[in-house]
Amino acid sequence: MGYESRGGLDGIEFSFEELERSASMLGAAGLELLEGSGNLARSPELPATLLVLGTASQRYRLLWVAGEILGLAAICSARAAEAGSLSLKVAASRRVYEQAESMAVQAINSVRGGLLPLLLMRDLVTNRARPRTDTMEDLINQLPEFLGTMIPGKLNPPGLLRDREHGGLFDTTVADRLYPVLADGLGKFGLIDMGSVQLASLNGERTINRQGSLETLVELQEIAEREPPGSVLVSTVKGTGAPVHIVTIPGTQSAALRAEGHGTDIAGPLPEGLNAVNPWDTAGIAEGMGFGSQQVSVAVSEALAQAGARPGDAVVFSGYSQGGIHAANLAGDTRISETYDVAYVLTLGSPVALAAVPRTTKALHLEDRQDMVPGTDGSKNPEGRNRVTVYFDGPDPSLKLSNDGFGQAHKLENYRDHVQELKGATSAGIVDSTGQLSALLAGSGSLRVRSYQLRRNVAAKPAPKPPATWRPARKPGSRIPPVTSGWG
Repeated sequence: MGYESRGGLDGIEFSFEELERSASMLGAAGLELLEGSGNLARSPELPATLLVLGTASQRYRLLWVAGEILGLAAICSARAAEAGSLSLKVAASRRVYEQAESMAVQAINSVRGGLLPLLLMRDLVTNRARPRTDTMEDLINQLPEFLGTMIPGKLNPPGLLRDREHGGLFDTTVADRLYPVLADGLGKFGLIDMGSVQLASLNGERTINRQGSLETLVELQEIAEREPPGSVLVSTVKGTGAPVHIVTIPGTQSAALRAEGHGTDIAGPLPEGLNAVNPWDTAGIAEGMGFGSQQVSVAVSEALAQAGARPGDAVVFSGYSQGGIHAANLAGDTRISETYDVAYVLTLGSPVALAAVPRTTKALHLEDRQDMVPGTDGSKNPEGRNRVTVYFDGPDPSLKLSNDGFGQAHKLENYRDHVQELKGATSAGIVDSTGQLSALLAGSGSLRVRSYQLRRNVAAKPAPKPPATWRPARKPGSRIPPVTSGWG
């Protein structure tokens, strides 16, 4: 139990951004002061007639004013120099802090890399035979090093494929380079098929009375998990405020799509030579991690339009596990972000460090430290002003969660319980993020929830050929006995 918040107003990236902004503001102030100093120095000269013909009192006042103007010009010039100096010092401080942070991260990664076998053994013993989030990230990042140890000799060329923070040569992480290649390879070898994803039908529609909050998004997530395989929810806020649409994407599913003929047809029959499969199967993971959910984006855009979303409407994306990968990717997909106002993203137990969430979109990521799945991206989530990650310390033992699949910590019920822990949170990042969501959904009295069936269209595989009848090898001059059936 317990949690830690990073990112948002609490994050180090926010501190870096504030230092950068302060340096920029000081630099701009210095330039304005310098410009003011020049304007004062070039003020109109005093009329000679007043100095000659005016009274002594007038001459004194004119000379005093001239002196004051020159004095102000000198003060502005001095303050401009101070502002410029402070701007340089603040900018230098930002670089020093960033370098120190990078060096600390590299040192920690180096130590953890050496201890990784022990850390993994500890996790397998104490975490119900599964690596923790941090250990999973280390396994991904140290994969080239492990491959290198299998090569004879003292050199370890694969180890150089790691990123700089883990002792390699690359600026990008191992996961950032590995997953697109892996997904492409699996597709070429026919192990997965990432065909186009299409909006197939409307399963049904209902209305639920809920006030917009974080708990509402989690409840919609639970509804999405119970819908027919391959479904996605589009919920529209019915209230006094501007239209807001919530897209809820479920986690990975192994079940096949249900039989045709249910719900309201949208796409029509499948073209000849294609089969329809569940878009949230393992191919969905590969598409999300390797190709930015490009096919899913098309179908979700169509679902939003079918649900009545208009250009400029606010959209909230929510997803659990694989669904969170797609939710974060869709927030940064220009086909969606340039059409709608993508205002918020919620992910539960999802590896989303590689997703490029726009700076204008608020994102809240919930991760359990005992959950291995969020660690499969090999990185900590960005800690920008708009992205907050809450790391929880494990499931509540009283929940009695099953340990199948990826374990107790990855269960949606566990994350629902963690959301309850956030009630009354005082962390600035959490308060700001949840407050933004409440403000976005303010005035909602009910939600119109529409469930849409998606399908991934893949090439139909030819029927397997029947195996050839086995016959024993024949020696020259021998007779082949007849093939008998059964055991006789």
